[in-house]
This record gives sequence, C-alpha cells and structure tokens, in this order.
Amino acid sequence: MACSTPDNAAAAPTATARMLGYASGNFGKNLLASTMDVFLMFTLTEYWGISPLAAGLIVMLGLVWDGLCNPLLGRLLDRATDRAGLYRRLLVIAAPVVTIPFTILFLLPTPQPPFVIPWAISLVLVFRTTYATCDVAHNALMMRMTGPHGAATTLSALRYMFSCLGALAVAGSAPAFVAPALAGGHRLIATTACAALAYVATLWLAAASGPAATPAPLRTPAKPQTAPRVWIVGNRPFCALLVFGFAQALTLPVFARSFAYIGKGVIHDPDWTARALTTLALSQLVMLPVWVAASRRASQHGMLAVALILVAVGSAVFATGPRGMMAGIALFGAGNAGVQMMIWALLADAIDHGERRTGVRLEAVPVALLLLTLKLGGGIGGALFGQGLALAGWTGTAPLGETGGGQLLAMAWAMPVAGAVIGIAILCCRSVPVRNVPSSLQRAACPRA
Repeated sequence: MACSTPDNAAAAPTATARMLGYASGNFGKNLLASTMDVFLMFTLTEYWGISPLAAGLIVMLGLVWDGLCNPLLGRLLDRATDRAGLYRRLLVIAAPVVTIPFTILFLLPTPQPPFVIPWAISLVLVFRTTYATCDVAHNALMMRMTGPHGAATTLSALRYMFSCLGALAVAGSAPAFVAPALAGGHRLIATTACAALAYVATLWLAAASGPAATPAPLRTPAKPQTAPRVWIVGNRPFCALLVFGFAQALTLPVFARSFAYIGKGVIHDPDWTARALTTLALSQLVMLPVWVAASRRASQHGMLAVALILVAVGSAVFATGPRGMMAGIALFGAGNAGVQMMIWALLADAIDHGERRTGVRLEAVPVALLLLTLKLGGGIGGALFGQGLALAGWTGTAPLGETGGGQLLAMAWAMPVAGAVIGIAILCCRSVPVRNVPSSLQRAACPRA
C-alpha cells in the first residue's frame, strides 16, 4: 500500500509531535538518573562521611533493588487489558513521588552518625522503587507507540537526544554538587528543585503524548498459549541482548562515575568535573545525528562494532594523561551514543521477533528484564568502583598520592575497554540480532493503525 495519501501526510506532523513529547521524558529521567549515578556516591563519601566501600554497596543495593522491581512490575503491566492507559496513569501518579527522596538526599542535613547508613539506604530504596515504576511504564510505552511495524530506531534516537540534553544539564550543574557551599548553598537548592520539577513535567508530557487508551474488548480474550518464560528462553536475540546490556552496564558507567573523584583527588580542580561531563554530553549529542544517518546505510551489527571501537579508543586516549583526557572523553562519548541508542532499537526488534515466533506480544516484561539486567550490571559496577576507591586509598580528606591517583585513573579507563572488548566478542558470535534499519524506517512511514 502506498504511503503518500493525504491522510497519512496530515498525520505525520502529529505523529512527530507525539514522538517528541514522549521522548522528552528521557530528559527528566536522565536529570535524576545521571545525578544519582555521578554524584550520589560522591555525596555519600564526601559529605555524609560514609566509607567508599560502604557507599559503593549502597549504590549497588539501590540499583539491584530497582532491577528486581522491574520484572514484577512488567508482569503486572502485561496482564492489563488497557496497557497504554495504565502506563500513562502510572507516569502521572508516580512521577511526583520520585522527587521526594531525591531532594531529601541532596538537600537535608546529614543525620547523626549512628543513623547515616540506615537513612541513606532507606532513601535510596524508596527512590529506586518509585523510579522503577516510572521507568518501566515509560519504556514500555515506547513499545506501545512503535508497535511491531514502528520506527524503533528513530524513536530510540529521539529518546537518546533528550537523554544527552539531560546529561548536558547535569554537567552544567556539577559545581553545585561538587562544592555545595557555593553561593551559600542556594545554587544546590535551585539545581535540585529544577531537576525535580523538570522530571515531573517531562514525564507528564510523555504520558499526554502516549497513545490514547484502548477500549476494553467485548469479550474476554483467550489466555496466551505461550508462557512468558517460553517466550523469553526461545527468543535468542533477546537473550543475547541481555548479555550484551549487562556487560555494558557493568563497565561503561564507571568512566563518568570517576570524574568527580578525578577532579578533586587527581587534577585538584573541581571545575574539571564540569568540563569533563560537558565534553561527554556534547560529544554524545553531536554524534547522535551521525548514528541516525548511519542507521540508514549500515546494519545494527556494524554500527555497534564501530561504536564499541570508539569507546575503546576513547578510553585508551584518556589513559595517555592530562593532555589527552578531553579528547578521550569526546571519543568515548561519540561511541557511547551509538551503543546506548542501539540497545533500545535492538529491544524493539527482539520484541517483534518474539511476536512473529509465538504470536504473543510481550512488552513490559522484556522491557523490565532488560532494565533488570542493566541495573544489576550498574549496581555491581558501582560496588566494584567503591572497592577500587578503597584500594586506591581514597579518604576524601586528602589528595590521592601518585600511586592512588594512578590506580583511580586506571580503573576509570580499563573497565570501559574491557566492556568494549566483551561487546565486540558478543557481536562476533553474531548472537545480537542483526538487521538493516532501512526496512524499519520505511515501515515508519506507514504506521500501524
């Protein structure tokens, strides 16, 4: 069927506006997620007085708990008759709740020493529980918007564009977290409040931009004959994506997570952290159109291989010393943009593959399992990073010596290199689904009714 009818042409701007509105949710999500990823451990060690090892375990506990919540939420959501409507309601109700523990963590005074660790754990768990609810709903809503014949790559690129803008905003606010006494603490208050408000506003906009609630069926639908376990185990592209995602989540975030510590303990310049995060965010944002253009000509397999090579090269350049650090960060960001963008496009393809194979379309469950995998990897990576800080002799009260600084720098670049090598090995085994994107982009012009 041709796609040049007047009705389709008139609907195109509306569809684009809805995709932009939905994707804007990643701006708010990344404001909070990046702040927690980059500055939570730094806040716990520098201002709460918690040891690096204990702080790393708190970060891991929060992410693991977040990940474990995802499959349960996904299973409940996939049982709903009106999935799209439920996704939207959850975003509206849960988004304001997420901001409460977030603001308490960074704004309220530190509790007395006997209660520091229990209080920190409680706040992190509450934040992760509510954040997981919104995260699953928002990511599952993407599958409802694209459908089995949608522009998964295009929407994934828009999401990542807003994520990069969120990361850029976090980079600009880095001094407020690295040196919270600036401007009498008012800068930290304003930054935290703006992040919380932006999170709520963008997720509400994403909910409003989602597909309209579907009417209830006239009869009770038959129970799917394929159990979720069978759907998942038999979906080789999805299983390979879980392995790939875990490896990347375990290793790549360590790079940015180390910036605050390198700026204070190695470079001895708190402003270096803001420059490093800004370089990382800008490089990702600038490279995003390049990856989208490449997706029209290359396979996902080829794109991921090039992105991982850029990650490895950028990490290696970063290791050459202060003169090469910013160039290495820019190269790392360029590659990381391709990796992160394609993970969600691969998920949409894996969901389509499962539907074609079984006749059953699962959305929230595979989204939740991917989030579980990513957060397990990120949590374990956080614990390893805390252990590495402890071994390097980080105390927060004195600069690292030459040996400790070298160990911190080595940990910052070596783990991403290892992650890139593992990712390339997975691609070489051809387990990750390989499919040219042009067919997806062609189908995007004729969206499913």
